[in-house]
Amino acid sequence: MNSSLILVSLYVRDLSGMQAFYREKLGLEVIPQLTGGGFVFLKPASGTPLALQDSAMLPPGAGAQPGASTLGFDVDDLDATYQDWKAAGVDVVSEIGDMGAGRLFYARDPEGNSLAVTQLYDAVRAVRRQLGV
Repeated sequence: MNSSLILVSLYVRDLSGMQAFYREKLGLEVIPQLTGGGFVFLKPASGTPLALQDSAMLPPGAGAQPGASTLGFDVDDLDATYQDWKAAGVDVVSEIGDMGAGRLFYARDPEGNSLAVTQLYDAVRAVRRQLGV
């Protein structure tokens, strides 16, 4: 399986306040094409992007709360990954669902860290490449 770390997500109560903090204090740039619906996509000068997510908008099973984080991985075949992980006993905490930019499911690593495993839509992958994220 091929995967890449595409995102670190922080769950927040005050989306606009947190957006202002990361823009003003760290110079992160909001990417409007990938932002919306309780989700702000921020691009650093280099490295992995940061997403701020309204904790109230997360699906049941995500298990996130303000102050928590999730590592987001993009895979080539989400359905196969989901089935493989379930068969291997990985703690998969949600069904596959649509997230607007693609499909995803949530799981936990052996120490309980939250993972969002996605298969982005081709159009979203193209925008990310174009923006260098």
